[in-house]
Amino acid sequence: MDVLILGGTALARTLAGLLVEQGLDVTTSLAGRTKAPRAIPGAVRIGGFDGPDGLAAWLVENRPGCVVNAVHPFAAAMSANAAAACRRAGTALARLEAPSWRALPASADWTWVADHDEAVRAVRRLPDPVLLTIGRQETAHYLPLGARDITHRVIDAPDETLPAGWTLLTRRGPFSHEDERALMADPAHTVATLVTKDSGGARPDPKLLVADEIGAAVIMISRPPAPDYGDRVSTPQQALGWVLARLNPTG
Repeated sequence: MDVLILGGTALARTLAGLLVEQGLDVTTSLAGRTKAPRAIPGAVRIGGFDGPDGLAAWLVENRPGCVVNAVHPFAAAMSANAAAACRRAGTALARLEAPSWRALPASADWTWVADHDEAVRAVRRLPDPVLLTIGRQETAHYLPLGARDITHRVIDAPDETLPAGWTLLTRRGPFSHEDERALMADPAHTVATLVTKDSGGARPDPKLLVADEIGAAVIMISRPPAPDYGDRVSTPQQALGWVLARLNPTG
């Protein structure tokens, strides 16, 4: 095997396609939390590795030439496990992650919070309607908000029962500017507060552009600290160059 990608993101899927086009033997590993993931070029494995020890053992057994960690910026446990396992196994590691939205000029007007509990405290001070785009796994943090006018947009429905007044939207992105405007700027139900995570990118996400247009408050959840092992790249093209350099160091 040439490359193991720790995936589950659009960046990971794009990188897998670029590597397969180069004729490389690529396996993308998915945690299995999304019920119907999009098709991914190359081989795919589903399920965790049972922590850093399990991943390190897998790396020793399968001996990929390198690993690209392209999980979501908020998959902190997986990133920590990847760094620890690759360090232990002596496997080259790169972190593929879009740049933070903190660099955007508009970010100065957002309320930045450290975690979901702080986000909930911020929502208590802000008006409805509220749009949550924080993922199904974090739903429990927001249930204490109770019977408010909240729209919770997720790919798959959460396990929890939502309070009265909430609307569940099960939709898969990416969403265009027109999509977000239709949802957030509906004259009968204009979003006043947007809660989202710093997924990042070179340009603002359409929902952030619409929030600015309609004057909605933005609560932005900061990324967790990144592990200190491995190189960092911000685009699939940069990751491709990194992989080729590791597999062909004299090329």
